[in-house]
Amino acid sequence: MTDPTIRLVFLAHLGATLYMVGLIWFVQVVHYPLFARVGSNEFASYEQRHTALTTWVVAPPMLIEGITAVLLFWFSPIELPIWSLLIGLLLLAVAWLSTACIQVPCHNVLSRGFDPVVHRRLVVTNWLRTAVWSLRGGLVLGLVWASLSSDTTATNMGRMEMGKIDVGDRVPDFSAMTQDGTEIRLADYLGKRALVLFFYPKDGTPLCTQEACAFRDSYEEFSDAGAEVIGVSGDSEESHRSFATQHKLSFPLISDTDGSLRKTFGVPRTMGLFPGRVTYVIDKSGIVRKIFSSQFTSNEHVRQALTALSTSNQSSE
Repeated sequence: MTDPTIRLVFLAHLGATLYMVGLIWFVQVVHYPLFARVGSNEFASYEQRHTALTTWVVAPPMLIEGITAVLLFWFSPIELPIWSLLIGLLLLAVAWLSTACIQVPCHNVLSRGFDPVVHRRLVVTNWLRTAVWSLRGGLVLGLVWASLSSDTTATNMGRMEMGKIDVGDRVPDFSAMTQDGTEIRLADYLGKRALVLFFYPKDGTPLCTQEACAFRDSYEEFSDAGAEVIGVSGDSEESHRSFATQHKLSFPLISDTDGSLRKTFGVPRTMGLFPGRVTYVIDKSGIVRKIFSSQFTSNEHVRQALTALSTSNQSSE
């Protein structure tokens, strides 16, 4: 699943969930209580017509919400914590079970005529769905806030978290081990080549794989621009070797298992827990020319890096 598709799925999920939150509160506070005001003589025909029309209002967003929730859990983008996706699915299952086992049977009884006991049961038990969808709404909005906070290039929060190294700063010398046991030092590149250092969360996840392959496919362009590409994550050297071999990566991967390199650069974390996705473009003098931070747009890291290199090369001519 590509970045744009994931964003589309997430936006569809957000829209469907928030729609259901608003709808369920309207139903709970206004719609269901007013059933008692319809009148016994007309209620059976009213309920039958109500059920038929409501299906067209409720079924499509419920299906969209369910399908997108499953897709997000199945593909599990690293930027969306797996626990949040699982909790969201469980809450959705409760809402659907409540609908099928409680609310629908109540409507079936009421379609034969108004029953105050059944009506009372419908109103009281619907608080469960109201609470569940409200929790889901809060959960999804929390994910939106996290993505908005991290999906920027130098927001105020990003500047605070990436305060150790910013655009225009000189990168301190560092050394690290790659997947084949080779030691890499920044000093090895100074005065010779620019450096594109991209930090990514984890080997093998969909977005990280797409990002690494995008850098691989554009590796010749980076070479022509006088730059070396290096990937960095907290995975082991063994994991890096497998990842690089499987996808035929043409650049080294640094195994930052202790997180020291991330700490040196001040790479931010999503929701304070999960490794961020940040690319640094460093010129031959060791000066940072570009910092691009984006969790969802993995391919954009390549475009931003190439543009920064082109700009840097033109200014040095």
